[in-house]
Amino acid sequence: MIARANPQISPAVARAIVHVIRQPSDHPRAAVLDFSAHSGTPRFHLVDRASGRVLQTFRVAHGQGSEGPRNDGQAEVFSNVPNTNASSLGLYRTAETYLSGVYPGLAMRMDGLSPTNSNARSRYLVIHSARYMEPESWRGKKAGRPGLSDGCFVFSKADRDAVVSSLQGGALIYAIYEKP
Repeated sequence: MIARANPQISPAVARAIVHVIRQPSDHPRAAVLDFSAHSGTPRFHLVDRASGRVLQTFRVAHGQGSEGPRNDGQAEVFSNVPNTNASSLGLYRTAETYLSGVYPGLAMRMDGLSPTNSNARSRYLVIHSARYMEPESWRGKKAGRPGLSDGCFVFSKADRDAVVSSLQGGALIYAIYEKP
């Protein structure tokens, strides 16, 4: 697998890439989100399904309900329960895009395909952008980490546009956490 040749890809991410590209899908791309990586580092890996190669990697927020007691930018708690504001693990499929919502601009719904994220749609877990993910809003603050979402996969505006453009139309996203 080409992904393993990249020294920035952990063994857990390499295994997740193999898993996600083995899942049935006609979409040419997929993604792996590694919640065990710090929120200030790129941890959302866009993957070419045919080659298994990582095409791009982005920074993405985790839910405030997933932030551990140290409040240090590390996700530690995951939930599928409404109103926890936590991120959920497992396999997702991207769904329709829309323009009007709590956060202005483009957003994309996701459907949870695993028991650990089956409430994703009813919890309104979507891909969107927010000001707190723009690098100028968090560089030098909070020990170099971006803000926290309500469980959504939140990117900077430019990164959101790249992710939505690459994954719209039923792509798979596999969110993992391997305790360090």
